[in-house]
Amino acid sequence: MASRARSPLHRVHRAHSGYPSAASLSSVITGSRALPPRPRAEEGTGGTMASTARDAPAKPPAPHPACLRWAVNISRWHPSDDHDGPEFRFLLALLPEHEREECLRFRFMDDKKRALVSRLMQRAACARVAGVPHADVLLRRTKGKKPFFAWTEMAGFDAARAGFGAAPNFNFNVSHEGAFVVLASEPVAIVGVDVAAPGQLRDRNRRGAARSVEEIVNASRDTLSAAETHAILRDDAGATEAEKEDAFRRHWSCKEALTKAMGVGLGMELKRASFAFSRECSANDARAYDAHVEVDGAPKPKWRFRVERFRAPATGDPGERGSRAFPEEPSQARDHWITVARGPTEDVTDALGAFRNTWRAPDAGREDDAAWRAVADAPAPPFSVLTVGDLVPSEALDAFERAGGEVFGGRRRGSTV
Repeated sequence: MASRARSPLHRVHRAHSGYPSAASLSSVITGSRALPPRPRAEEGTGGTMASTARDAPAKPPAPHPACLRWAVNISRWHPSDDHDGPEFRFLLALLPEHEREECLRFRFMDDKKRALVSRLMQRAACARVAGVPHADVLLRRTKGKKPFFAWTEMAGFDAARAGFGAAPNFNFNVSHEGAFVVLASEPVAIVGVDVAAPGQLRDRNRRGAARSVEEIVNASRDTLSAAETHAILRDDAGATEAEKEDAFRRHWSCKEALTKAMGVGLGMELKRASFAFSRECSANDARAYDAHVEVDGAPKPKWRFRVERFRAPATGDPGERGSRAFPEEPSQARDHWITVARGPTEDVTDALGAFRNTWRAPDAGREDDAAWRAVADAPAPPFSVLTVGDLVPSEALDAFERAGGEVFGGRRRGSTV
């Protein structure tokens, strides 16, 4: 973890030689080296970009197959007998012993579910992108607690194999709060993700009443810039309390996504990073924002932030697998905000160097040129809602069902996780 006296936005030295430079990264984004097919829940959201005839109309580029956006709604998962039941115990057995202990260390069942799903999600993503068995995936954490795929420590692993070779800096990040556990991964850019759930901020004031957004903002003066405080409170715009709380959560989520991408944990004073948003609308409803950041007053144009509203289905709603998780009716009480940050390798803090050693394009983003912009602005799929069964290795599905787990039609033996 970086000390507070040292700027975490520092340049790292080139750790390798002979690997792709930033100038060749645009070919990685549009390359034809494909990964295995996506799970059913993501059909239609990505894949390698097919070549087209010269006279055919241009199609938008497809997301890179190592660019994943996954979400699991843990409020819809109710394993029998909680953590003592056969389903939960079966899933725990898919993890190494130290990770099982970490999951069971939590007091409340929802926290145990979040911890377990997060770890299963990480392994499923690495197994699919790298084309290795679920049980062979080796995960490590940086000194700042950023998880990464430690393929350099896996005996016999060939990083040039089809698919993984086209994702030279494959990395991922996870977050969980409220109803959702989410994962985002990237083939080249460094990624951070954060989910901000409704109702997480409203503890009680001294009068026993829920704190107003103004009280929350005043208590957060050490983490918000003056511009952010003004944007959140917006007194002159007549914003409602719900709108102000949404704005606060969007700002906070961006700060978390940035620090998680960089791997600095508590090593960066959050007030140093100041965010501003541009709104995008879909179907006449504001659902997503792009954000930009200044650190210590200086713009950081190499970074990209996407903030999306994600809605947990109401109790009794059937929900839809593989689709966005918000119905059309307005219900801010169920709104989560998910932020994905993409940034250059130079801004990562990795005191021990093990994460950096997994990069085969360590200079990605060193120059803010066309190659980097192709990486930073590359298309990403929408978040897909998966089930817990989607995270189970295909060879273990029958045993998972016998333990009480649910497996939907698209996840049968032989499908790719």
